[in-house]
Amino acid sequence: MNQKQREALVDLLLLGMFADGSLKVSDDQKLLSVIDEIGWESYQTPDLYFQSAIAKARDAADTEAGTLARLKKINDGLANDEIRHQAIERLERFLNLDGEPGVEESKFLELARTSLHREQVA
Repeated sequence: MNQKQREALVDLLLLGMFADGSLKVSDDQKLLSVIDEIGWESYQTPDLYFQSAIAKARDAADTEAGTLARLKKINDGLANDEIRHQAIERLERFLNLDGEPGVEESKFLELARTSLHREQVA
């Protein structure tokens, strides 16, 4: 996984954090543990990256159209089907870390699955 793909995965997980409308302090720790697993090779620390990525996720999560547009950008950043599949698996695990995902999280997971597995149009 290259850095662009890592950032797209973090963007996907951040969007998932906003899916149920309630952010918890523990969500940050869950996200940092994912970054520990996948690595981070950027001039920006994850914390600095989060500052702009959280704002984008928050804005996108306000509407379904915004969410779909953000998912398209994330899809482009993931670049290939293998990485997309890994991203969906990580999203599912991430959303399940604090128990069964709620209704809104489940809806987001299905939307992400559909959006990230669409055929790429050149």
